[in-house]
Amino acid sequence: MILFIDLDGTLTDTADVKFKPFKDGESEFALSDIPLIKGAEEFIKDMEKKGHIPIILSDSHPKYVNLIAKEIFKIRAISLTDKPNTDKTLKFIESNQELNKQFIEDKNNFIMIGDSWLDIELGRRLNIKTVLTQFYKAINIEKRDGIGQRRKSIKAGPTYYAKTFDDLTKIIQDPLNELLAIEAIFQGKKSDKMVKFSYKSYNGNFRAFRCLGRQEDGECDEFARADKYKQIDNPNRSNEFISKLAEGVSNYLKRVEKFSEYQWDYLTYVSDKRTTKPPNKMREIFTKIDSNFNKVELFEWQENVEGSLRNKPNYESRKEYISTYLKTKQTHDLKGKNIIIIDDQFTTSATATEISEQLRNKGAGNILFVALFYLILPIESKDCPNCGKSLKIKINKQEGTKFYSCLSSKYGGNGCGHIENIIIQ
Repeated sequence: MILFIDLDGTLTDTADVKFKPFKDGESEFALSDIPLIKGAEEFIKDMEKKGHIPIILSDSHPKYVNLIAKEIFKIRAISLTDKPNTDKTLKFIESNQELNKQFIEDKNNFIMIGDSWLDIELGRRLNIKTVLTQFYKAINIEKRDGIGQRRKSIKAGPTYYAKTFDDLTKIIQDPLNELLAIEAIFQGKKSDKMVKFSYKSYNGNFRAFRCLGRQEDGECDEFARADKYKQIDNPNRSNEFISKLAEGVSNYLKRVEKFSEYQWDYLTYVSDKRTTKPPNKMREIFTKIDSNFNKVELFEWQENVEGSLRNKPNYESRKEYISTYLKTKQTHDLKGKNIIIIDDQFTTSATATEISEQLRNKGAGNILFVALFYLILPIESKDCPNCGKSLKIKINKQEGTKFYSCLSSKYGGNGCGHIENIIIQ
């Protein structure tokens, strides 16, 4: 496998601003001035021993990058890459005949590894797998290098997460089994992996938001599942499809069950409106979930519900919509109860936050909100051949296929309406 690896914050512990003069090529330095992430040298040697090809991709100056790559890690490097732009990386690939051949024939043989959203977006634009590392704790935010922007990095949609080089080694050795739970199930694999989106403590309890698959907007690796998310709304969705979604959720919940220090009283879901099509879309999935937790229905939509959550433009309007129309039933005493909620999508966190607040107001204890999919940040890297505006990648809801669209005013854009089918090789 070809391993494109970020340098600062991934191999070297140089995320701090004090290293900026070195990285910018403005100051001379000694190799002894550069602290390494613990285990970095051993990781590179181990990867090479196993037949992988590690290559450093860095935005830093060549005087800095090349010396470290040559003298410490003894591998090739590309400097001044201008992430997330792909130009320099693609030129490097194209300049190497064997590398270019692999890139054209099998992008699954490539992976981008780094500590910021810049690395993840670069990987997505290349249509290759990505790993978001967390080998250090950021003490400040530096937008240029993406340092300290953890939420944005998660929203960028990495394929995998690694807190240690051991985690990274497992991903490289067995990538399909390390996918998120929902994504793995559609590859015929069983995984209990999820995205830890947020965690908040209150009064001795906690509220956690977790996601089991990515709904991509724009280029990504082939494992993201916008097509499957769209199929949830398809009236012709199959029983097999519903069962697979439920199995992915079940695999994750089995992981939750292993933590004996947390006792969960209820497993519930965000119910469907009466006007939802297909009807009872979430109930059908919920019913098939295999779990030892006590299943109950805790939420219901008001009779006077109007409009759609999807048409609300931002967090505030979405949260207000949920607050107005989705209520917690009075059928169960929730005081001190620990509750898991299943929903189909996590977009702005408005639904998860509002529901959590309703449950807390009724005295609930720990709250775990689990979304099948979360919407990752859009990527636009293809222009319309007619008008030059950025094309959006859209999904055919019936077929689950992707196409480029230059959104016209009819669909909320300012483009010319040009459409191109996306051919999957």
